[in-house]
Amino acid sequence: MTTQKWRTLSRVFLMLMMTVHVVTWYTFGMQTFGSIGIEAFFSGLARGVLNTGFVFWILAFISAILLGRAFCGWFCWFGGYLELIEWGIGDKLKIKIPRRILLYLGVIPFVALALKIYSALLVVWIEHGIPAVFTFQWADVEPWGGQQTGISMLLTAILYGPVLLFIFGRKAWCRYLCPIGAFLKIFSTVKIGGVRLVNNECNACGQCNRVCDMQVDVMGDLNTYGEVHNSDCIVCLKCTDVCPTNAIALSMRRHDASLSADAAARAEKSTLKRRKLSALDVIIAVIWIGVSVFFFFSDVRAYSPQEIKVVMSVALLIIVYGVVWLGQKGWKKVKAR
Repeated sequence: MTTQKWRTLSRVFLMLMMTVHVVTWYTFGMQTFGSIGIEAFFSGLARGVLNTGFVFWILAFISAILLGRAFCGWFCWFGGYLELIEWGIGDKLKIKIPRRILLYLGVIPFVALALKIYSALLVVWIEHGIPAVFTFQWADVEPWGGQQTGISMLLTAILYGPVLLFIFGRKAWCRYLCPIGAFLKIFSTVKIGGVRLVNNECNACGQCNRVCDMQVDVMGDLNTYGEVHNSDCIVCLKCTDVCPTNAIALSMRRHDASLSADAAARAEKSTLKRRKLSALDVIIAVIWIGVSVFFFFSDVRAYSPQEIKVVMSVALLIIVYGVVWLGQKGWKKVKAR
């Protein structure tokens, strides 16, 4: 069985387990294990409770130290849902937007993560202090945190899946907005294993770059570090599957291997094209962060229905991108006159 088939089975299994988890909790009243969401992890710590979310995310952090963001590539059930949408839709209905910019907005998910930590953990510790005793309560927080409604879940499924795919391409949520991915990036900076150059046969053909849904500059990283160093890598191993010379593989140790002079020159040329941060990226990030922080700390958030909170991140990114892009396009027309 191929690597990608194993990944597919892993994702399908996790989505089935998540479905069973929710159905057994709400339909049959079997409330043994609570939420495994990141909010459950933070809120449990805030109250001195080590819950199911705590155990789940400790395992995820350990996996990040061992293999970087392999959790995102193999064990994230929501990532499995996104890949299902991508498989079903492909490029058939995708909106063709200008691709001269990379839209590299890496700071946004860290801001989202900071707001989650502040609201679920730090506020409680600041107001009430750090709990003196921590206890285990597996069913501490119910699935979905007890806040989601049927409409908010439907909005999440549509906006975070098909809509983001239509506009920003594959893995848009994982690349631009996911706070969990940002959390795992912090731990993956000290990862032990990863995708590495294992022999000197790499000819910089570029196939690894072309198949990477996370838009990682695989060739550039291999040339510079001898491994995929970018923290956006989710260890999906598509790059190792398509490598015609078997020059890269998942490995727990470094190998004494490097690119030839010709291959290194081609890799450097590719890097210059893929890692260009435009002014448009900076403007979008600044506006998105400013509006999000205002919404978070104002009374608007306190009185907003759950449906508004759910659509906030993705809808704001789409609106800001559209407004900034139209503004840039209009400015170019004015200058051309």
